[in-house]
Amino acid sequence: MKKMLICLMAVLMLLTPAAAFARGAVVSNGGDPASRLNMRSAPARDAGVIGKFVSGTPVEIVADAGGGWAQVVIGSGQNSICGYMMSDYLKSSSAVDARERRTVASPYGTQSVVLRDRPSNSYDGVMMLMVGETVTVIGVSGDFCFVQTGDLSVGCLLSSELK
Repeated sequence: MKKMLICLMAVLMLLTPAAAFARGAVVSNGGDPASRLNMRSAPARDAGVIGKFVSGTPVEIVADAGGGWAQVVIGSGQNSICGYMMSDYLKSSSAVDARERRTVASPYGTQSVVLRDRPSNSYDGVMMLMVGETVTVIGVSGDFCFVQTGDLSVGCLLSSELK
């Protein structure tokens, strides 16, 4: 519930005049395409990791959280995720774009799979994705991939649900 309130506050900030600070950026982890930037639940190195995102992932910087941290939102459409990233790794552009286009697959023999809100089968479904649909992989969390759909919604699929 706390995460949902934080995310709701971030989205509301984007819609209000006080959000004049909000600006677009991309994750820029340097020249290594395998490098990932942690999104954390609070602006601290010891805060829980929500996910690890690749260079080239677009973010909206909602606020300066102080101490070298930014409050960010990734995605829009039917779902977005919010948290905190280190400001030093958020740039106007990135020399490396490690996002990967993948195709939705079903290891269950179904015609669709559930795009989850967070990296767990116990989280709410955001939408159904049809087998064969193309998504962009922007990050990872354990056996799950954070993906972005054509309408810029962000959610999670198991790695086995992508080819």
